[in-house]
Amino acid sequence: MLKKLLNNIVFRNFSYLTVSTVISQLIALVTILKITSILNPNDYGLFTFLIAQGSLLLKIGDLGNRNIVIRTVAREPIQTNDLLVNGGIVRSFAIIVLFLIYVVYNHFLGSLSNEHLALIFVFTLISCFASLFELIFMGNQKMFPSSMINLIYSVIWFSIIFFLPNKAIDITIIFSLYIAVTFLKAVLFLIFLKYHKLLIGRVQNFMVSTRQLIKESWPYFVLILIMLPLTSLSNNFLDINSDNQQIGYFNLSQRLIGPLSLIITMMLTAIFPNLSALWVKDKIKFNNYLSKGFRFFMLASMIFCFLFTLFAKEVVILLFPVEYLPAVAVCQIQVWYLFLTSIDSLIGVILGAANKEKLILRFGIVYFFICTPALYYGSKYGALGLSYSYVIAFGACLIYVWLTFKRTLGLELKHNGFIWAMGISLFLISYFLPYDMALGYKLLLSTLILMGIATYLFKSYKSIQVK
Repeated sequence: MLKKLLNNIVFRNFSYLTVSTVISQLIALVTILKITSILNPNDYGLFTFLIAQGSLLLKIGDLGNRNIVIRTVAREPIQTNDLLVNGGIVRSFAIIVLFLIYVVYNHFLGSLSNEHLALIFVFTLISCFASLFELIFMGNQKMFPSSMINLIYSVIWFSIIFFLPNKAIDITIIFSLYIAVTFLKAVLFLIFLKYHKLLIGRVQNFMVSTRQLIKESWPYFVLILIMLPLTSLSNNFLDINSDNQQIGYFNLSQRLIGPLSLIITMMLTAIFPNLSALWVKDKIKFNNYLSKGFRFFMLASMIFCFLFTLFAKEVVILLFPVEYLPAVAVCQIQVWYLFLTSIDSLIGVILGAANKEKLILRFGIVYFFICTPALYYGSKYGALGLSYSYVIAFGACLIYVWLTFKRTLGLELKHNGFIWAMGISLFLISYFLPYDMALGYKLLLSTLILMGIATYLFKSYKSIQVK
């Protein structure tokens, strides 16, 4: 059985991605420690803002065809060169148009210099092709080369930052080096694509090929645009209404909860294939599985978030200079936004497995109209105000999403009221504890709460086994 499992291509690919991602996250965290030891919060905020703006342009310039490229290459590898060439052309054109729009935006609302704007454009264009090359690997289910290249990229970036003299580091230099490493990653992707002979097929007529690509990807593109305020515009809101220092605090909190987000993402990735198969084969079993299992996912997520909130201060003090202490409160709020999004993501996975894409789009529209003005207003009060807005606005929308989700699928989720009450209680306990509470008391409190949750899980497991 073990041999069969190890030879399974899905298991191997998932393992490659998981291991490389975990190692890359750890290397990235160490790299950030070095960067924050050199840059003050204001400069760190500017550096992360430049990366965020490039990522924003890249996300929109992708035109929603990421999944389409992977799917098409997986089904018809002979179309690889067509997708690479024509897809690269249409993406490049989209990025040029978006950059010109961004220049106008920056003139009226932004604060970046012409030099930084030029660097953002170069970074976005290089990242566009690096991303496209990686999608071809994923479509061919060649995750090992892709994982190794991403790991090499993380090691090279860490080495540059670690050995670069502190006096030589300023925002322009460090971002230029980041672009250079990204370019190297793109080159490595291309070399390995040719080595594995994955670049096959003829390039078709540009208009015909592009029309088909856009036709298939437009629903995903619309969803990307709708969700931009929640996924990509937080830095812009802070840039307009606050300052680079607040951007630094916000992005540092995002980095700190990154490993936790990764764990939750892996849990969702692991259960999606099983849910998809159950929906087709046995809808009764599908509903029964969710009815009993949803609470365990919520419990796992809230435990991680509770422990992070409880010990966030100690983590920041241990790892970062004292100037970054204001990021503690931001982390403590942001991690509970992660808890809410984990539930929303699981709902999305379930609805995706049940072929309810239109409902997912409707939920996205609700989030857009409720959260966008709230986030913009909250950014006037810095990173902490923005984080509160995320939790309050998203939480309000999630009530509607939760009730509609249960009604649509006819689910009776076991103990859902109790689980929600437990989540709210853990948030209040962890967040409103005295700031200077001794570490020993925190350890004792976390132990008692974990013992209580373990008792509940044990009793729940026994009741399921009896039934």
